[in-house]
Amino acid sequence: MVSVTIRAIIPKKSFASKKWLESIASAQRRLSVPQLRSLFQKTVFGWSKKPDFGWVQTKTSDEIGIQMYAQGEGADVYALLDAGSPPHIISPKRGGLLRFRPGYRSATKPGVIQSQRAYRSGKHISVNRVDHPGFPARKFGALVNEAFVNDFASQMQEAITEAANG
Repeated sequence: MVSVTIRAIIPKKSFASKKWLESIASAQRRLSVPQLRSLFQKTVFGWSKKPDFGWVQTKTSDEIGIQMYAQGEGADVYALLDAGSPPHIISPKRGGLLRFRPGYRSATKPGVIQSQRAYRSGKHISVNRVDHPGFPARKFGALVNEAFVNDFASQMQEAITEAANG
């Protein structure tokens, strides 16, 4: 499963009050979730079958976290692209031939968070099997984390300041 987990680690003495904890948890729900969802949605912008992105908030005595994950239609493809694929053979189901257009531009690229529409070109061909070259991992979670880490730190600092002043 592709996911990103963000956590605010809380020192036990200073921030153990309910007010502090709820301020941090509220900031994560109000600020972090929409921003993370937006970043994940960029990774599937050009897809025809896009996964939804769910989230869950976890709270322990010393941290509050948000985990975002792909779910629903397209989640399996999302996980496959995130992990990458080694070279493999594609054979037709129940005998017969594979029929496809050989020109292809993928919707995603390794190291790029924004996707585009996939593009197929060329005349249809029929073959007995395809020696697929595989593809590198997209590492969507790492890209989203890298794009979000500075904003997350600012959001948590803002929540702490609000709790201290409120």
